[in-house]
Amino acid sequence: MLAHGGSADIGHPTAATVRRMSRATEPIRRPRRLRAGDVVAIVAPATPWENRSELLRAVAALEAWGLEVRLGAHVNDRHAYLAGRDEDRAADLAWAFGDPEIRAVFCLQGGYGTPRLVPLLDRDAIAGNPKPLCGYSDITTLHLAVERWAPVPTITFYSNGASGLGSADTTELSKASLHRALFSDEPYGAIAPSPDDPYVRTITGGRVTARLTGGCLDLVRATLGTPIEIDTRDRIVYLEDLDIGAYQLDGSLTHLRNAGKLAVAAGIVVGEMHRVGWREDLASFMQDMSIEDVLEEVLGPLGVPCIYGLPIGHGKHHVTVPHGALATLDADAGTLVVEEVVTADDRSVST
Repeated sequence: MLAHGGSADIGHPTAATVRRMSRATEPIRRPRRLRAGDVVAIVAPATPWENRSELLRAVAALEAWGLEVRLGAHVNDRHAYLAGRDEDRAADLAWAFGDPEIRAVFCLQGGYGTPRLVPLLDRDAIAGNPKPLCGYSDITTLHLAVERWAPVPTITFYSNGASGLGSADTTELSKASLHRALFSDEPYGAIAPSPDDPYVRTITGGRVTARLTGGCLDLVRATLGTPIEIDTRDRIVYLEDLDIGAYQLDGSLTHLRNAGKLAVAAGIVVGEMHRVGWREDLASFMQDMSIEDVLEEVLGPLGVPCIYGLPIGHGKHHVTVPHGALATLDADAGTLVVEEVVTADDRSVST
């Protein structure tokens, strides 16, 4: 026997469910799949290399994948803690996106500086040329710029940058996930759990299918009120960060919540929170809450399916996230699975 009012839900999805289904089935633009012999670019939108070998190793790693590497004109520049002046870093990005010979754009690394470029970025070059964009952390800015400026949702790759591919510290899991994203003609599949600790915590149960958006928490929060403000409506939002206290994690999540960005999400995936929480330089009264305490108190009451612990971000393993791709979050099972092929054989809009 049905509970009172139970029959009203049979065959009648809620308005929110209909809206999520609509956004999940909207046209999607996939970047062209990479092949051996393709030309790719390395640019430095944020922090410069510390040792030149970081760039040399990056080139060697991409060449080992059969790719021809071209360097941005200013990739070796330095301007204090930035990889050159803002206008020069923006010019390298315009070149990498606008040159038809360049098939993919690899950011050297994150660090700091990409948000300074927002007023200088060539919107037409970025929006009109769907290419694999690879990088994370400070490169969150570019992923969200593509998302906001492209005419339809466009897949990019929240992944290790070029220096990460060349680093001896980057794990095979991290490298293999990016290679799969860029070269495979099969559905991308699961964001694999950490082989060192496969446990994933369910904060709020539920199952949802939606497109992915997000990035480094501090960079996501910094888009509020800007031309590339994140749109989380009916999206699965992935977030990660590093080197902050629990109270700072609380503050950034609370900011996004108070801005209305979390309650409208279809789901939330909290990835690696690297060196987040206890810090010796903070007073003990600021360290009474753990990461999980913060997630339970700030995200739990939203009622949005939410998990914590997949290896996305600044930790030992960083599994590539196809930003913009269609994925299924099963928060009860602790899984996130990308349901579709994330590249295309040509540059046309595919659905």
